[in-house]
Amino acid sequence: MRIMSTGHSIFYRFRFRMRRHGQEFVVLATGGRFRPLLLMGVIVLVVTQMVALSPAQLEENPSAPALIEPEALLHEESDTVATGIPKGKIPEYSVDQFDYVSTVESVKQWHLIAERAFLFNENKLVHARQVKAFLFDPDGKTTVVTGKEAKYFMNQRDLEIFGEVHAVFPDGFELTSEYLRYQPNERKIEIPVQYIVNGGGKQSDGQVIRFQSMGLDFAMARSKIVLPKDVQFSLARSQPGSAVSAAREHAPAPAKGKEEVTTIQSDHCVIERDKQLAHFTMFATRPLDTRFVRISQPTMISRSRRADLNYGDYTKILQYMSAHEDVLIKEVAETDERLANSKPRKKQNSREDGREAAEQHSLRYATSSRADFDSRRDIIVLSGFPQVYQDNDTVTGDVILLHRDTDIVEVENSNAFSQGN
Repeated sequence: MRIMSTGHSIFYRFRFRMRRHGQEFVVLATGGRFRPLLLMGVIVLVVTQMVALSPAQLEENPSAPALIEPEALLHEESDTVATGIPKGKIPEYSVDQFDYVSTVESVKQWHLIAERAFLFNENKLVHARQVKAFLFDPDGKTTVVTGKEAKYFMNQRDLEIFGEVHAVFPDGFELTSEYLRYQPNERKIEIPVQYIVNGGGKQSDGQVIRFQSMGLDFAMARSKIVLPKDVQFSLARSQPGSAVSAAREHAPAPAKGKEEVTTIQSDHCVIERDKQLAHFTMFATRPLDTRFVRISQPTMISRSRRADLNYGDYTKILQYMSAHEDVLIKEVAETDERLANSKPRKKQNSREDGREAAEQHSLRYATSSRADFDSRRDIIVLSGFPQVYQDNDTVTGDVILLHRDTDIVEVENSNAFSQGN
């Protein structure tokens, strides 16, 4: 800009150059007798025109960054299965290949890996998708859980997993559900009763246990599982061959035969995993005539108020199952194979040991206060006012032994033996 003064007039030559987004704007003005203030006003007007009133040049520039609509930043909601996720809200952070370890005083509680995670600062919430979690028990062993989504609050330690949840415990025991909550302060896995839970695993001796229930509570420190409602439990094991004669002659036990499945239905079940024991009960609120634990096997059904199952190595335990209170046992239709192997019916009395035995073609039903199932000898021991009913015959005594493979009935201290017409 060049300014010249001649008397009272001011003559000027003004040249203004401005470059923006690769384009150059030049303003050239000459004249005289204008005051500097007016000149500055012209400059401001020109700059405003270029910057504020002519956006077309900028919009048409292909190198300019594209505008992002706010809706594109909203959290994905249409296919979300996790509950409690903010709706219509943009997360402050989005992280791909998310990896986080929750610790307390350098002790690991859980480790979460996810394909993507979203952070909501205001809610102190993290929502992750396609997740894999490692839950650490007090002994440092790891339970691996996978699922569609996970959620946790940054000011808390609980971890929730949603959708196609699959958990594998250190010993190979597995469970599946649609939801799982891990409470690390208590070392506890919780699944509410509104969710169906399926679980099971193979034991070291080849037995396979499976269960289904509504809900689950697993206290890791005590190695105890509680199935709170609508329990169906099954134990599959190789059925031993005829062991009675082998036991009496001190002969080696016969080879394992076909698989036998024991199914137990109850309202409630407590599994002591360290002892390999399961305890089955019914709700006290049920009517008395329906308050029964039900047990079924290929050739037998039973009901009782309570039942216990030892699912340890059945070759090393004497009694693998017990039924308690108001026990009823009924024999069901036998297989052709068993009928073919049965011996002719006969009755025997023995005065030397005070026992009576009656070998019968088929056992109708029996009642007692307690029934113990002996896996090695394949017998049922009835005690507590036991009674056995066969056709028109009734057998009672202090203890009754039912030999399931030969249909022999042994009675200790027989109180009565009657035969109908």
